[in-house]
Amino acid sequence: MAKEKFNWKGLFINEENISEEEKPIKKESKPTSTSSSNSFPKSTSPVSKFPENPPKSTIVNDSILNTVIEMYESGFESLNKPGYDFYEFFKAIKAVGSNDPSVYKMALTMAQSVEQGVTKSSLLSQADFYISEIGKVHKQYENQGNSKKSEILNDQKSNKDKLSKEISDLEKKLLEIQNQISVKKDLLQSVDASQMSKISEIDQKIVANEKARAKILETIVAVVNGIKNNL
Repeated sequence: MAKEKFNWKGLFINEENISEEEKPIKKESKPTSTSSSNSFPKSTSPVSKFPENPPKSTIVNDSILNTVIEMYESGFESLNKPGYDFYEFFKAIKAVGSNDPSVYKMALTMAQSVEQGVTKSSLLSQADFYISEIGKVHKQYENQGNSKKSEILNDQKSNKDKLSKEISDLEKKLLEIQNQISVKKDLLQSVDASQMSKISEIDQKIVANEKARAKILETIVAVVNGIKNNL
């Protein structure tokens, strides 16, 4: 049974705070007969169907990026439908590790020996389904990340405004309360440091979401292009 990893528990928000409508729908998938690793093949084929995302300056920690990529890979696997479809064809192409036209033709022949209804048209249609579902998941996680980031920024502003007013009031008091003012100033200075580390981590996860989506789509589209050009 394929693992369900499209639910990023605790990544941006606590799971208990997600409404039923926002939670990803879990889909059952059948075991596949292809025995290959879960890493996606590298491809030099252009991904013209999907425009490049604008470059972002945030540097993503490798562990965060690898975790998000693994979630997308496992999520792709969890979408697999019963029977032979694009997912099994994708795994077969990936196992060979070549985009040679003969590989695609051989894979189609083998697929049709398993299920006669497999055609170029059906594979392309099924590929669109996977791409669409991945897009939906990407958008949901992007919205969650941006929402959490906005929440932190609002809290940060509220805390700074409150502390600034307290400082202003304290500065109007007599000399004997100067020590209290100094404490509040120190607290004000610590707000940015404590919140910016959280914002930096969320920025990394948002960019990791973009890069993971682009990586998985690049491999899928490489196979789609191979089907279009070689079958």
